[in-house]
Amino acid sequence: MHIRDIPLDTSGILKDETTELSFMLCPSPHDGVGVFCTHGIRKGTFLRLFPGPDPRLVTTTNMTGNQVLAVFSRHYGLETKEGCYVPHDFGYMEIGWYLNHSAEPNTFRDKDSRYFASQDIAAGEEITIDYETIQ
Repeated sequence: MHIRDIPLDTSGILKDETTELSFMLCPSPHDGVGVFCTHGIRKGTFLRLFPGPDPRLVTTTNMTGNQVLAVFSRHYGLETKEGCYVPHDFGYMEIGWYLNHSAEPNTFRDKDSRYFASQDIAAGEEITIDYETIQ
């Protein structure tokens, strides 16, 4: 499925709330799969991208002992010097784990690791983050 196949709310009305139906995974011009919004979103709106539990840390030691876990962690996770922050369950990943990088993102993360729109976002636009700001 492609974003053009989704019934988008193109009314031009920017919403200040996101729900379980606000985002969709589709092919991305940035890289593989990306997160796209199904309706317009007003600047400053909280983005419901990670409704589940906080990520878990898979340490470098844990990865050394489990090659499959290491591959999954490095592919989907956020690498740090301690290891990788990954979803609690790779089989039930929140949509936020599919966010792509942009040097000019349309979201920002606050000190509590919550994501917000840094500008007005149009229906059908890809939601992006700056990977440099989340490490």
